[in-house]
Amino acid sequence: MSVATPDHQTRAPGGPPAGQARAAFDRLAGIPMLPVAVLVFAAFALTVPGFGTVVNLDTMARVLAPLLVAAIGATLIMLAGGIDLSVGATMSLASVLGAMAMKESGSVALGCAAGAAVGAAVGVVNAVAIVRLRLTPFVHTLAVMLTARALAFLASHGASVGGLPPAATAFGRLRLAGVPVLLLIAAALFLVALLVLHRSVFGRWIYLVGANERAALFNAVPVDRVKAALYVLGGTAAGIAAMLAVLRLGSGSPVLGDNILLQVIAAVVVGGTSVFGGEGGLVRTLTGVALIVMLDKGLDIIGLAFYDQAIIIGLVILAGSALGTALQRRKTLRG
Repeated sequence: MSVATPDHQTRAPGGPPAGQARAAFDRLAGIPMLPVAVLVFAAFALTVPGFGTVVNLDTMARVLAPLLVAAIGATLIMLAGGIDLSVGATMSLASVLGAMAMKESGSVALGCAAGAAVGAAVGVVNAVAIVRLRLTPFVHTLAVMLTARALAFLASHGASVGGLPPAATAFGRLRLAGVPVLLLIAAALFLVALLVLHRSVFGRWIYLVGANERAALFNAVPVDRVKAALYVLGGTAAGIAAMLAVLRLGSGSPVLGDNILLQVIAAVVVGGTSVFGGEGGLVRTLTGVALIVMLDKGLDIIGLAFYDQAIIIGLVILAGSALGTALQRRKTLRG
């Protein structure tokens, strides 16, 4: 006697159950850059001597930590339909003032708190200007970027701030169970942000505001408070990221964040978060950050010139974005 097979278990010829195949496809469409990141890692590990060594992986982990923390804040802001161009400059200013506080007080904790507070203060300025004064986020954060960068140079007289307590660099090199502590801190912040985004009312509000601000207002979502909170959180994340970089490098610098802005925006967008808001997530950003760090380090080991690296990274970004768009379009059509 034959038994009917449920639709979701129907087998394609020579393949897995259709339901399992569709579920796998949906997961891939949700994290489009994951296969690209895996392929890039495998290619570098097989062809570039030294890329897959423990020393290089440890270095990449320490580089990834501050970039991931900064990208967390940028992702949340972008999910709500906003943008923050002051991320890199905020990191520069926070690194300088945080390093100065650490140097003068001799306290690593006080210096890190000062750096995070500087980032939060910039976030408050952004929130007031964008939410209260209704300034355009792109224009305002561009102005803040220029101002914060200038303040970082004025405060440091254009030089790096070194002479930090020995405990700072010791903490930056510390490992726990073989994993750099800086990466563990970034991972903890990532998990907290992930829980807030997907397991809280505030997280649902973020997606609603980004998808349709007017509809969010009709659904009693406090749009202004959500936006203000996100810009403050984004600034705070930039301040924390700056201090993670200071602990890794052993100094603060007015140029620390010069390349961070492009890396953060690239990681968020390449990961699959829409610049128009309402679509994307932190897991996507994680894959984008990992890809950017691997490309940067791998091409550097190869010894390619800066412009050659830029061309290759640009092509990978285009390919990854095209893949994500194609997967999302196909998922929409199948839905």
